[in-house]
Amino acid sequence: MGDLSVVGSEKKAERWIFYFLCGYALFSSTSIAVGNIFLSLSIAAALFRVYKKHDDWRELLQIDKKLAVPFLWFVGMMLVSSLFSTDLVWSLRVLGDHYLYRMAGFYLLWLFIRDRKQLIVLFCMALLSHFVNDAVCIYQGVVEGKFRVGGIIGYMMTGGNLVMWMPVLIVLTMENKISGLKKYVFYGVLVVALMATLLNATRGVWLAIGIIAPVLILFFMKSKLKGIAVIALLAIFIAGIFYSVPILQNRLVTITDTKMQSNSERLLLWQSARNMFADYPITGVGYGEFHDNYQEKYILPEAKERYLGHAHSNFFQVLAEGGILGVTGLLAWWLGTAIYCIRGWLGSRNIGYLTLMGIFAGLMLQGMTEYTMGDSIVMKLFWFGLGLSYQWIAVGMADDGDAT
Repeated sequence: MGDLSVVGSEKKAERWIFYFLCGYALFSSTSIAVGNIFLSLSIAAALFRVYKKHDDWRELLQIDKKLAVPFLWFVGMMLVSSLFSTDLVWSLRVLGDHYLYRMAGFYLLWLFIRDRKQLIVLFCMALLSHFVNDAVCIYQGVVEGKFRVGGIIGYMMTGGNLVMWMPVLIVLTMENKISGLKKYVFYGVLVVALMATLLNATRGVWLAIGIIAPVLILFFMKSKLKGIAVIALLAIFIAGIFYSVPILQNRLVTITDTKMQSNSERLLLWQSARNMFADYPITGVGYGEFHDNYQEKYILPEAKERYLGHAHSNFFQVLAEGGILGVTGLLAWWLGTAIYCIRGWLGSRNIGYLTLMGIFAGLMLQGMTEYTMGDSIVMKLFWFGLGLSYQWIAVGMADDGDAT
């Protein structure tokens, strides 16, 4: 009876983990507060599950080392650099927040969600949340006449979400196994997301999607000639939109305008980051320490926006805070993830590899001009999306194993 009681409690806890994750997914793009409540409840349910049954921890912790090792190398390098921080406690606190709490969605999916139907439900919940925010963006742009719309959560967070969702939707609309009404639903959501992307007008998002979308199309389509034709048609279509809408065209041409304040401020921030690196080349100033060091010592006299607290770039943020250790770790993470996704896709044609690559590359490409790794709501959804993709891969591998 004791064993049956433990098994019953374990299964019940895992069901509640799933239900709470559904709650998080449903509010992931519409409410930071409600999403955090459900995420915290899912963590509590997971702790209860581990308390009731923890003798299967070796089985739970199985993960593909090809994906895990590059990431752990990056976090390890940032941990070492933080040991030399001027505020060790703060650096470790920020590091823990970024790679423990904000990654909770990934951990919970990896450890407890192994059912294909549950993964589909969670994905649909997250997609619905994103669709609602996109619809609000369109209302703000078309009905209210606003530009640089942010939907419910603000324009930078909406931009971060869009740069991850657009690649995923592109992959799903190409997937041959999806047909009928489902295919048309994905086409519709993609069109809504495209409209929201244009109205959001975050230039880094435009550039990132403009790079990753053709790459995904070429990877997916076996006929490269057909892939190039599709890319060319899409490019002509998007170019026509920009040509027809002067406000979008004017926004696009500012990308290379170094005199525009948002561009010039970024250049100054990146110079400040290089100055920090020059003073602390090996370890950097410590994780989470850019803000204080920038304000107290490294802000340049020419800077007009003197309240900024991050480097507006993942690369330059890590360069300043982690030095050589951090940058080599970051590059290892980027390269290792790319190799994992490319090899996995070519070897299995499991779309989980492409959605994982789309989410990862989309956000990191935007992160060349924006510190996306420091945005709480965006990074929680980033890790949740990677978790869904990874588990879809794992479920597919398990099914293949059963079939053999």
